[in-house]
Amino acid sequence: MRPPRLTDGDRLWSNLMTMAEIGALPHGGCCRLALTDEDRQARDLFVRWAREAGCEVSVDPFGNIFATRSGRSRDAAHVLVGSHLDTQPHGGRFDGVLGVLAGLETVRALNELGVETEHAVTVVNWTNEEGVRFSPGLTGSGGFVGAIRSYDTSAISGVGGVPFYPELHRIGYGGSTRLTARIAGYYELHIEQGPVLERAGVSVGVVEGVQGVRWLSVDFTGEDRHAGTTPARDRRDAFMAAARLAVDMRTAALALDDAFRITFGRVSVEPGSINTVPGRVNMTVDLRHSEVSHLDRIDEAIRREVVALHGTEGVEGTVERLMDVAPVRFDPAMQANIETSAAELGIATSRLPSGAMHDASNLATVAPSAMIFVPSRDGISHNENEWTDPIHVADGCEVLARAVLRHAMGDVGPH
Repeated sequence: MRPPRLTDGDRLWSNLMTMAEIGALPHGGCCRLALTDEDRQARDLFVRWAREAGCEVSVDPFGNIFATRSGRSRDAAHVLVGSHLDTQPHGGRFDGVLGVLAGLETVRALNELGVETEHAVTVVNWTNEEGVRFSPGLTGSGGFVGAIRSYDTSAISGVGGVPFYPELHRIGYGGSTRLTARIAGYYELHIEQGPVLERAGVSVGVVEGVQGVRWLSVDFTGEDRHAGTTPARDRRDAFMAAARLAVDMRTAALALDDAFRITFGRVSVEPGSINTVPGRVNMTVDLRHSEVSHLDRIDEAIRREVVALHGTEGVEGTVERLMDVAPVRFDPAMQANIETSAAELGIATSRLPSGAMHDASNLATVAPSAMIFVPSRDGISHNENEWTDPIHVADGCEVLARAVLRHAMGDVGPH
C-alpha cells in the first residue's frame, strides 16, 4: 500500500498558473526577464507566499531570495531547494519556476504535518539564471558560490549597456544579507527540456550530473572570387571548408559516443554576395559531454582538421576557445535519496545527464547537490508551447518533498 502524499499537487499547479499570469504571453507562455518589472512582480508574489508559510525572508547582494523554515538546531547546516523565476523572452510556464514553487510547497507540507526538522529548509530564487538581459547567466548562483565578486561591475555585462546593480536596486531587490549557514545539500526540481523521459514513459528522472560545455570559434580565410568564372580547382572557398568541418566533426563525435552533443550554431559568411565565392567564414562550435576526455578528443580533432583543410581547400584556419565549463557530477547519496523517495510512492525513475546548465551546476562546486527532472512534452522548452502534465508536476514535487524531508531530518550523508 502506497503512503499518503505529503504535498498538494493541485495547490502547486494553481500557484504555477497564478505565477504564469505575470508576464503572460498571447500563446500561453511567459516573459519575465531578469530585473524587469515582471521579475519584480514575480519576486513580490513569491516573498508574500513564503512569509505566509512562516518563512524568514532575506536577500543577498546578487538579489538571490532565501526563504527559510527554521530547524530544531540553529547551528545545523541548511537544506537548500530552489531554482529561478526569470524566463526566456518567449518562455514557458515551468522552466525554473517549478523548482521554486515546489520548494515552497514542500515547506507548506512540512507546516501542515507539524514536522520539526533538524536542519532548516531554505527555498531559493536565484537571480538571472537565463542570462537574457545580463551575462553571464546563472549570475545569482555564480555570485553565491564566489565565482563572481559582489559589486564587480566588470564581471556582469548588460545587453545594450543596461547596468546590473542599478536595475537590481530599482526593483527593490538589492540586498545585503548573505546566507552564512553551512549547506547540507541543494536540491533542484526542473523540467527536463528534452524528450528522454517522455519517450521512456518515466515520470521522474534522477540527474547524474551536468554535461561539460566547450565553445570554440573557428575562422577560415580563403579568397573572394567570381562565382561564375572561377573553376572548382582554382577556388579557395572558406564556406566549403566550414561545411566539411561541420559534417566530419559531427560524424566523429557521434562515432565516439552517440550521447555527444555538437552544434554549429552560428555561421557568418563574407562577403555575403550570392555570386561571390566566400573568402571568409566564422563559425561557432558548441561541444557537450559528461567526460572531459571526450571533449578533449573532439576539440583536438577539430584543430587537426582545420590545419588539414589548408591542403584540401586552400584555406587558412584558426581555432579559439571561448568557454570551457567542466562537467559536474551530483552527489551519489542525494541521488539515492531521490530514488528511495520515488520508490516509496511506486514511481519509476531513470538516471540521465543534463545537457543544459542549471544553478545546481554552480552549487555542486561548493556543496552536495542533486537534481530531479520531470518530462517535457515533445521535449520542448524555451518556447511558449513548453508543457509538463499536472501528474508529472505533482509526482516530481512529492519526490522532492520526501527527499528534502529525509535530508532535513539528518538521514542523508554527513553534515
